Amino acid sequence: MKTSTFSILALALASTGLTSLPAAAQDDLQRGETVLERRRPEVEQLGLRAGSFLFLPRVEAGATYDTNVFATRDDHKDDVIWTVRPRVDIRSDFATHALNFSASADAGRYQEYSSENYTDYALLASGRYDVNKGGALDGQLFHRRNHEGRGDINTLSGYAEPVVYYTSGGEVGYNQRFNRLRARLSGSAQYNSYNDVDLTGGGIANQEDRDRWEYATVGRVGYEFIEGYEAFVQGTYSWTRHKNDRDTFGIDRDSNGYEVVGGLATDLTGLITGEVFAGYLVRNYKDSQLSDFSGLSFGGRLNWAVTQLTSITATSSRQVRETTASPGFGTASSYTRTVFALGVDHELLRTLVLNGRLQYRQDKFNGINRDDKVYTAGVGGTYQMNRYLFLTGGYTYEKRNSNVSAVEYSDNLIFLRVGAQM
Repeated sequence: MKTSTFSILALALASTGLTSLPAAAQDDLQRGETVLERRRPEVEQLGLRAGSFLFLPRVEAGATYDTNVFATRDDHKDDVIWTVRPRVDIRSDFATHALNFSASADAGRYQEYSSENYTDYALLASGRYDVNKGGALDGQLFHRRNHEGRGDINTLSGYAEPVVYYTSGGEVGYNQRFNRLRARLSGSAQYNSYNDVDLTGGGIANQEDRDRWEYATVGRVGYEFIEGYEAFVQGTYSWTRHKNDRDTFGIDRDSNGYEVVGGLATDLTGLITGEVFAGYLVRNYKDSQLSDFSGLSFGGRLNWAVTQLTSITATSSRQVRETTASPGFGTASSYTRTVFALGVDHELLRTLVLNGRLQYRQDKFNGINRDDKVYTAGVGGTYQMNRYLFLTGGYTYEKRNSNVSAVEYSDNLIFLRVGAQM
């Protein structure tokens, strides 16, 4: 268990007997690109061509060791999870316009605690229609099946199994550029549906109160006042409508909200790219028993190409999210999630990329006295044996502190997977 991820990867590297190309043979990083995303033509996936479409199939299989399967404060239970992750992407290469598809799955089977087994999947279709030289219409449709892990903020200790939920929806938007001025208008809708879950002492926990439609419309206008620098303003209006008029406790959880932000997008010769913004966020609930939210909004993402071998990515965000996880603590309308994250990617060898991640997350409930702070740190790497085979592994540590001691936990995850692609 104490063997590091780097030791595992180094052993795999030595056992292959393969050599890597020297650093001098590398392609330069493109604008906004991280070391992890950089093209490596000699080992990159070729895919299968069918007319104007390229099929890119791949699969990963391996194991994860989890030291705290149920994310409990005490009496930790450990287990090994056997995982399989198939995926296929279909990309067009039309002269104009675009049409893309993807399908992926993530299946996990626990060696001892089979109640935690899961099979998630995602389907996506996206496209772009080029209206003119500076304007394009884009859209996407998606359907996903996911589960809430034991450390999820909405998971209660009495659940006998993870909650399974489905998300379906789409988005359509239009971009237009006029010299230095750029504008975008978009609209989205998605439906979230949750399966009921068995309780450890018998009975069923009804999840139907969580089923809901979420709608949003976003407008953005930006102006490039200096080459490589764009100032922008963005406004979002969103509304949520639940399937049931009132939940089990007779509360109407429908809400409306808006966000207005201003920010700066930068592309400083490809060295530093991304955007940052700040503004004001409001969420109002229809039922007077639920607490409204209003306050500072901010977010952004910056990529820094430190060298041709090392890149650093910093992200931040603040959102108001739905929740019903408040039995015994009062009635929460939502929680405000604030996230700060930092990532580093380093190309140690042409075929070996190492990475490190740090993240701080605060989940502050609105309407009850609960404040969670989650700290996450991880290291890992990916070794490309050849064009068709790769090895990836890593270690993650996560700890949640809270003023509600019952929800605190710490966990260690170690994983190793072998992948194949065409």
